[in-house]
Amino acid sequence: MVFEAILYIAVLLISAKLLGELLYRINQPRIIGNVLAGIIVGPALFFLVQPIDAIELFISIGVFFLFFLIGLEEIDLPGLVRVMRGRIFAGSLAGFFIPFFAASFFGLSLDMNFIQAFAIGSVIGASSLGVAAKVLTDLGKLRSTIGLEIFTVTAIIEFIAIILTSVLIQINTSDAPNVSEFLWLFAKMGIFFAVAGLLAVFALPKVFRIIHSHLRAQQVYFGLVIGVILLVAYFAEISGIHGAIGALLLGIAVSRMNREEYLEISKNVNAVGYGIFIPMFFAGIGLHFTTKFVEIDLWIIAGFIGIIVGVKFIGSYIAVKIAKMRPATTVAYGVMSKGAVDLALMLSLLQVNMLDDSLFSLLVLGTLITMIISSVELQRKLKKIVQVKVGSVEIGMLPIFFRRTVSDKRAQDAMSIDFQKTKPNVSVKNFLNSDIDPKEETMVIDDDGRLIGIVSKKELNNVHKKSRDVALISDIMEKKFHTVIPQDYIFSVIQKMNSHHFEMIPVIEPGFSGKIVGIVSSKTLLNLLAETKPPNPSTKS
Repeated sequence: MVFEAILYIAVLLISAKLLGELLYRINQPRIIGNVLAGIIVGPALFFLVQPIDAIELFISIGVFFLFFLIGLEEIDLPGLVRVMRGRIFAGSLAGFFIPFFAASFFGLSLDMNFIQAFAIGSVIGASSLGVAAKVLTDLGKLRSTIGLEIFTVTAIIEFIAIILTSVLIQINTSDAPNVSEFLWLFAKMGIFFAVAGLLAVFALPKVFRIIHSHLRAQQVYFGLVIGVILLVAYFAEISGIHGAIGALLLGIAVSRMNREEYLEISKNVNAVGYGIFIPMFFAGIGLHFTTKFVEIDLWIIAGFIGIIVGVKFIGSYIAVKIAKMRPATTVAYGVMSKGAVDLALMLSLLQVNMLDDSLFSLLVLGTLITMIISSVELQRKLKKIVQVKVGSVEIGMLPIFFRRTVSDKRAQDAMSIDFQKTKPNVSVKNFLNSDIDPKEETMVIDDDGRLIGIVSKKELNNVHKKSRDVALISDIMEKKFHTVIPQDYIFSVIQKMNSHHFEMIPVIEPGFSGKIVGIVSSKTLLNLLAETKPPNPSTKS
């Protein structure tokens, strides 16, 4: 039996790596190749490998490594907290809950219980960063504005799905869940998060640092890190929380370590995780795949596929519109990406009998279809987009839109006549205590209607508090800066704005009067660029 297990592991690992490489060479996610490998060598096709206990152990360890790396490399918890009340968070909620409720109500219509229906809805509502990250990296847009927007919204949706699915799994394991048990579950999760979080943030980095400085063999340190990941997952399980959540939390905590230690841990865990256990995990999903889903009524198959693909895209598009991200369709294809997290959550539902083999296989099929569509469309859309830099921000645009804007529009089309200004002889203290717009980062200084300088709020705040009574605006204002006139073309305006460090540029009257008539800011320029419509092919110039 032991040698049979060794044979199964060898066949599954080799096939997963080879199929993953093949899919990668045709610009598709390796995950799809890993899952297809499990389907091909497993019971669904050639029956070379069976899902025995030894394979299941590799799959479980793969889940822990996967979620640790998600927490380490994908989830920026401080960043998520910062946007909790903003439009980005509101859009992310829409992106998750639209497919969540669609799938949940569809499940309830099939006589599922509430917990099962909501768990399926949570998995379908989830997004995953892996596929989108791969596409963005290949095209060199990972750190672009579009890349950061996709990452932010997808990470929030991903985190919500992980937590909600974990809660539903724990509720399902209770014999007779009631309000007190529900509250106790959240209390246990809170206690675990608090204790594990404090230990991970304040104790583990010091322990890792001490171990690293005293151990001579690098492999010992690496082995201890792996052991800690598995221990945290174990204690999470006995605390009534899915082990993957413990691994996720540990990954988030370790991501806050200094750069050198972070990179060392990331490199080593990536090597063993993506080298062995994580491909085995995805291949294991393929082992559980069955063609029995074809026995399900056709309208049910169509319903679930439609929700996973169609409603998921609609929810992502609405999320992007609420968050005011552009171009909306391109970002939506990134936000709808599914992959590692979705498949991991599905397998967790299968293991606790919240999904049967047929429905599990159908959901896996829908997820693979969505992964391919989002990957192909995101690549196609991104290749057509240029990143236009305005000040410190960027906007993605189709080249034809940009050419139309910079060729036809002038500064007066993006000019605002509502701007903050002050006099040069006002003290810094008096100005900061005055009724100024908190949203305005840059102010102009005029002397009897004549523009003489620009000052930023950051420079004003940098003045020492004891000096603010005597320091005047004229003492710290910038006297050398660019200006434009209302008739200047947008292309020239953007060039001038990008050549100085202010997020706005004054618009003055033509001639030598220096009278300011308005400003063009990054915000007004981006709004103009984003609202420009493509030229109508039927219109003759």
